Amino acid sequence: ESRSFFYFREHFLILSLAIGDLHDQGIAHRDLKVENLLFDKDFNLKVGDFGFAAKFWNNEKGFIPLKGRCGTRKYAAPEIYSKDPYNGAAVDVFSCGVVLFILITGYPPFKEANKNDLLYSKIVAKNYKDFWGFFENGLKVNFSEEFKDLINAMLAFEPSERPNIQDIKGHAWVCGPVLDSEELKESMSVLQEKVDALKDSEKKKRKERAAIKKANKMQEETVNAPLGFSGV
Repeated sequence: ESRSFFYFREHFLILSLAIGDLHDQGIAHRDLKVENLLFDKDFNLKVGDFGFAAKFWNNEKGFIPLKGRCGTRKYAAPEIYSKDPYNGAAVDVFSCGVVLFILITGYPPFKEANKNDLLYSKIVAKNYKDFWGFFENGLKVNFSEEFKDLINAMLAFEPSERPNIQDIKGHAWVCGPVLDSEELKESMSVLQEKVDALKDSEKKKRKERAAIKKANKMQEETVNAPLGFSGV
């Protein structure tokens, strides 16, 4: 595995710990996605946006089935869009699987998790060879069997076939090499510099485009303005 795997494995492990703590309190997030993962000034990972969070367990009632469509479609488990009650913890595990896939590959694993989706239909049918072949051939990379096994399990169509957070934390891929705190901070600092440079470049380009647009408009107004000659 490349060093980038060590980098993203560390972030995924932190995410798993955070969601595990949430599930221990009987709460499901229900809107986990890359856009809701935030970093503080010291590059510590934080999970944000708990607008769809709900209790799926308490000591008095036990398991509480959840209902209602919520979250972001390309991250959402298939049962979210059914009319049946669902397990909030299993929904979070599915979304975490999508997040991990995007972190490692840079692409979503499918458009949405339904049986008619070109790629997710392969997971539903457990045709993992074709699913992974699509990405490995397209990206010119070979993923480890441990990584593929984890993703296959987390994105399972049947909620009962998905691992819980405790299982995920003990999975062979998650237990692989990671960056230490100083290496992680250094990597994040380099990434932040690149992001800032891209932002500055885009800002400069926007200013240049605005200036060109303004100049073109002034030129057009000058050409179309009446000459204003007075008669002799």
